[in-house]
Amino acid sequence: FITYALNQAVFALKPFWLEPFKSGKLNLENKPARLKFLIQADGTSDTLQVVRDSLKSPQLDLTTRETFLRALIDTGEPNDFAAVLKLTDADLQARLLPALTTAVRLRNARPNADLTALLKPLIESQQFETRSESLKLAGLWKVEPLRAVVENFALNAPEDEKVRRSAIEALAGFADDASRKTLGKLSSENTSVQSAALVALCSLDVTNAAQIFSETVSNVNDEAALTEIFSAFFQRQTGAEILAQVFGKRPPTKIAAEVGLRLMNSSGRRHEGLARILTEAAGLNLQNQRMTPAEIATFAGEVRTRGDAKHGAEIFRRAELGCAVCHAVNGQGGNLGPDLSALGSAQPVEFIIGAILDPQKEIKEGFLSISITMKDGEEYQGYLVRETADEIILRDVLQNKEVRLRRDAIQEKKQNGSVMPTGLADTLTRTEFRDLVRFLSELGKTK
Repeated sequence: FITYALNQAVFALKPFWLEPFKSGKLNLENKPARLKFLIQADGTSDTLQVVRDSLKSPQLDLTTRETFLRALIDTGEPNDFAAVLKLTDADLQARLLPALTTAVRLRNARPNADLTALLKPLIESQQFETRSESLKLAGLWKVEPLRAVVENFALNAPEDEKVRRSAIEALAGFADDASRKTLGKLSSENTSVQSAALVALCSLDVTNAAQIFSETVSNVNDEAALTEIFSAFFQRQTGAEILAQVFGKRPPTKIAAEVGLRLMNSSGRRHEGLARILTEAAGLNLQNQRMTPAEIATFAGEVRTRGDAKHGAEIFRRAELGCAVCHAVNGQGGNLGPDLSALGSAQPVEFIIGAILDPQKEIKEGFLSISITMKDGEEYQGYLVRETADEIILRDVLQNKEVRLRRDAIQEKKQNGSVMPTGLADTLTRTEFRDLVRFLSELGKTK
């Protein structure tokens, strides 16, 4: 409603701000965010044409020029993208290209222009940012004459790693047998870009990517790379299920299992079959922590009399649980879930026990998540930020960032409850669970 009201207000006041804007008398110097809002909120053809005409003026200051171009990237027509590709200011172009790549991916838009001629000199640029983004655009637009160039960058080991990763991502954009073959080769090799290749292959053939991952996982010991790979599978609708199938036959390494568990627990992507496999591979024992109301009351008494808060704090910080990734305590930790700094002063022990065992029972206001499945099989889960007639902006928990999703590309949208998974305490012994609850029950209480 607020977004609608603001847009209506901008439209109603349009005669008062568009005319001085046309004449160059609109004083919005050093206020690029406000200027961009006015353009995007209105978004009509006459306003966008004024923006295009203004960009032709050599007197336009750099800040306003960049603001106008960003507004056209987000709101204009596909042919407006070519203006960014034709810029002679290399630094300005390098700053704008990431936004252009995002807009092309979001809007699935292609300008009617000679993209080979526009992108080739950018791919040859000495600026790595420009080279990287133009490679991605070549893949997104499937610019066939540039395929060999993209593949050369992907396979060329001496090339800058960021550029190689962009080329690998671009190969996935071509989405054909040739790109699948190259990505499969790169995914199987023990190289620094193996994770990027697996991520790219996952978007095209999640089953093949999972098989290669299970066969080569012992070569991947870097937590950042493992996080990148698991994230790609969890982002696919069937990714966790397929991983459970391949890891059921060939279990992952301990470090991979720990990373997978942590990401699963902190992102709401719980899959019970995969969770069991990863728990065993991580060397943890599954416990049945289900309790009746009477058992919760008895356990609460045990927490009060025998719980060790110091030990509980250590358990809270265990990576595989993901508690500290989601929740902040006294300014430290994540912000994906509610701040727990005052939990003990606000809730009794019984409530804390129940909230861990059944996170869906009572969900704090503002933390009701939604899940969105796209037509291409991508899956997002998180908190709604805002929505328009054309798109939904979601704070995706897995990526911990805002993502923009086109409505016409959405297959299903549904409420998903709390992102905290049921069964989180099943990897804890009764003593560990008791001490964790004791720690949480003392948060916010005066010593």
